[in-house]
Amino acid sequence: MRKNILILILIVLSISCSNNDDNKSIKDNTIIGRWHVVDFEDTVMYEFTNDLRYTIYSTDGNFDGLDSAIPNPNTWTNVDDELVIDLNFGNFLRAIPNFKCDGNVVDLVSQNGTTVLFRENYIFNNCNE
Repeated sequence: MRKNILILILIVLSISCSNNDDNKSIKDNTIIGRWHVVDFEDTVMYEFTNDLRYTIYSTDGNFDGLDSAIPNPNTWTNVDDELVIDLNFGNFLRAIPNFKCDGNVVDLVSQNGTTVLFRENYIFNNCNE
């Protein structure tokens, strides 16, 4: 009987464990925080709070706090593994986040293409994934 229980435990553990860290979902990481937009890193930053995405602009590569964000931030939520951002007026960005480089970089893959974000104070060129 013990042998059968041990085999059952080993089967359950082998099914539930995965070594595939290449495609980490939003459940494994958090979008909350300040993010630069690749190719616009000196002019645009997004800050995600628990339920809002703020947009902060800069003319010199230095970004102030939320008090300098444009008015009317966008609400966002998770639906399964999908990030859904309400862009207002019936428009939504629906993207699958693919986190990499220990959660410091995220590819937001949508039907319109891929937007790449990286965390504030992270050196994007250090990401080799």
